Amino acid sequence: DILNSKTLGNMHDIALSFFASACGKNRGAFVLDPPDGQTYGCLNFPADIAELAGIGDTIREDVVINDANAIKLQYEGGNTTATETVALLEFLVENVYKASPSKESSPYACEFNGLAKLECPDVPLRSPRTDGMPIRAVSLAGLFGDATWATGGKPLKDLKKIESWYTTKDFEDMKSIGLNTVQITVPTAAFTPNDKYGQQVMEEVEYLLDAIESVGGLQVIMTLVATGDELDAVVTAADYAAENPAFLALTLPKGMTIDTTTVVESIRAKNPELPIFVPLNEGDLIKLKGSGFESDPYVFGSLEMSHTSTVADIASSSSQEDRSKLFYHEATACMVRSPLEYTACFQDMPVFLGSGFDLSIDDCFLEGISSTFKDYGQCGRFEETTYSDWWARHRASYAARQLFAAERGLGWSFATWKLYSEDDVGVIDTPAKLLSLKDVVEAGLFPNLNKELPANSACLNPPDNDFALGDDTLAPTMGPPPDCGNGWWNYTTNNCTYWIPPPPPTMAPTEPCPECECSAVSSNLPLVWAGLIGAGAMFVIGIVYNMVTNRNKRSDYSAIPN
Repeated sequence: DILNSKTLGNMHDIALSFFASACGKNRGAFVLDPPDGQTYGCLNFPADIAELAGIGDTIREDVVINDANAIKLQYEGGNTTATETVALLEFLVENVYKASPSKESSPYACEFNGLAKLECPDVPLRSPRTDGMPIRAVSLAGLFGDATWATGGKPLKDLKKIESWYTTKDFEDMKSIGLNTVQITVPTAAFTPNDKYGQQVMEEVEYLLDAIESVGGLQVIMTLVATGDELDAVVTAADYAAENPAFLALTLPKGMTIDTTTVVESIRAKNPELPIFVPLNEGDLIKLKGSGFESDPYVFGSLEMSHTSTVADIASSSSQEDRSKLFYHEATACMVRSPLEYTACFQDMPVFLGSGFDLSIDDCFLEGISSTFKDYGQCGRFEETTYSDWWARHRASYAARQLFAAERGLGWSFATWKLYSEDDVGVIDTPAKLLSLKDVVEAGLFPNLNKELPANSACLNPPDNDFALGDDTLAPTMGPPPDCGNGWWNYTTNNCTYWIPPPPPTMAPTEPCPECECSAVSSNLPLVWAGLIGAGAMFVIGIVYNMVTNRNKRSDYSAIPN
């Protein structure tokens, strides 16, 4: 399935993807069978877990797996192989599941973030398709039923407009993207004699069937809508479907007070092998055992789910809350596989997701056109999402996760192929376009169905937890500088700088004294003697001058009396 030795390396964080669910369920507690006097859990594994997991002969003797976190650390450290790690994870899941109470009556007992597969070897999966492929369908909302969000807020009264709205080109496009089924909602009035509106509906149904058959490769599920207990009309519709090779199956109308078993038995009187879908909601999933359908291999379930029905699903009143709401829907989308596998296993009723597959995360597509709409502040900011990379990325993730989960059952049907207006196809600028597969595919938000295993790894990792900022990013902040040891980081040169003390000073180099020559000394002596003679002459002259000028100086003074 999704988690194996080949895909384990693509799991970003084993703890976040796996242990958050496994260790939170039933406290992560489990016991061995037969009991050994101990209770185990994510914090304490059996000492011989390697042998219990079947890898005792391959795992290294020095590798210790004493708790859940050790599985992660030993794998990341290269001490266990991917095969050994998957075996340990499988051991944990199986034992936590076995310890879960009332698992036979809990559709989500085997829910581990979409990573675990519930298998019942004694109950092979039946399908109305004979090629082993999942049902990949799209509904044609707004033709005959009450889906005014698809027809611009008003019902399509002139049914002839259907022939210009849906043409052969539409069915060719459906086939080209990988669809194999078209789900058409038809009122039982079409199979009621002398009903004028029913006759108009039947004319358009036959027009659609002719267009679909001309393409080839597409089959039809006709989903009936009744206004009362119109058993005869339902049986007539079954006869019509059984005689037309374009039909894959018939879905019974919901809301009839006649017991479903009675309706099926009435159809089986003439059409013992016509595949029949019984309409179900989540509350019905635990009530099917003993309903009498176990013995009929051509009865299946058509599950109606909604991810836009509760306050938790739709309420938000700010841009950040809008993003966190999409993150919530992404995070829970993979859980849908669990009730689908549970119903096939414990209720012997393979299930098709007949309603509830689209990319909406609120009911804003009903604003202004439905009396059931309640304003919690969830609308009014849709234009922020139209050209947002964040919203495109997470919507694509949401689509892939829903696709993967739904194909763990019989398949799915998207809300509608297109809207009546067909304005700017592929530009998701109105809430209703999130329910239009043509717009979603054109916008690049839907997995490629022509691949062998589309979206097979969608649930391997949780969604990116980046809803707080959305398309905004934090201003870059300077990280810590590199460790330069005894130096420091030089932001000018962008490298480490170190203080290197200067070496002790060294004497400047000297030249050797040249040998003195006699000629050099004798040449200087005349200068020396000349200096000495000059100095002596000046000394003598000074004495003579002083004697001449000072001879009569004392005659100018009077003697001091004694």
